[in-house]
Amino acid sequence: MSFVQLTISGIITGFIYGFVALGFILIFKASKILNFAQGAMLLFLAYVSWSFMAQLHMPWYWSIIATLIVAVIFGFSVERVVLRPLLGEPLLAMMAATIGLGVLIEGIVTILWAGSLKTYPVSIIPSGSVEIMGDIKIGLESIITLILIILLVAVLFSFFKYTRIGLAMRAVAEDHETAQSKGIKINSIFAAAWIISGIVSVFAGVLLGSSNGISYSLSGMGMKVFPVALLGGLESLPGAIIAGILVGVLENYADVWISPLVGGGVKEIFPYIILIVVLIVRPYGLFGLKKIERV
Repeated sequence: MSFVQLTISGIITGFIYGFVALGFILIFKASKILNFAQGAMLLFLAYVSWSFMAQLHMPWYWSIIATLIVAVIFGFSVERVVLRPLLGEPLLAMMAATIGLGVLIEGIVTILWAGSLKTYPVSIIPSGSVEIMGDIKIGLESIITLILIILLVAVLFSFFKYTRIGLAMRAVAEDHETAQSKGIKINSIFAAAWIISGIVSVFAGVLLGSSNGISYSLSGMGMKVFPVALLGGLESLPGAIIAGILVGVLENYADVWISPLVGGGVKEIFPYIILIVVLIVRPYGLFGLKKIERV
């Protein structure tokens, strides 16, 4: 595979990483909680979309809409039932709750779908390839996925910039006490963050599932994007996209040029290698803000 093809493929993969990492960051910005159930949420909602399509025989667009409704209910329920009772408790307790939630979700997936590989009964994204720069070919599915993710990211950023809820979420991300003094309901913002994170997981799960099928490997995406979120700066949405692209491109290079020298497996650990190197220099990430506390 040529250098140009490796780079383009890495950029497309990186946008997917960055998009999934946005769901991770949204919850952290709102509540300062690291959601270790992000990958399990993506896995569960991808299987739900498959069930609507393959078992209930719904058209793919209605299946996605129905899954979005499930994501809204799921996100609201998690915040209300699992996390709200823990408000005021140490953050470690709340993060431990997300670990338990992830295990529970994966158990439900095993019970309902046995975690086996599923493919959508209809093609959601057209397949084929497009030639660019002579003999370099890029899959049409990858190009459409990239365009869709760019559009979804643009919608998400516009939501935060122009809508009332988005502005309230930005205020809460800056300072809980100040936002609360202005009449913003913190609990409602927490719930909104989980709901939007669920919606992000729906689109990510459908796009990934349409190209690679749905299996337990989707759950691993949560740990894959964890270094992306940290690398970009846990409170930076644009940083997540840029860090995702960086990781996607560099892990492609490492897989082709370094893996053969060490017997393989570099691609799986390379995001963490990048993370360690960057955090040594910038402990708050590439685009994170350095916190200065006055005593």
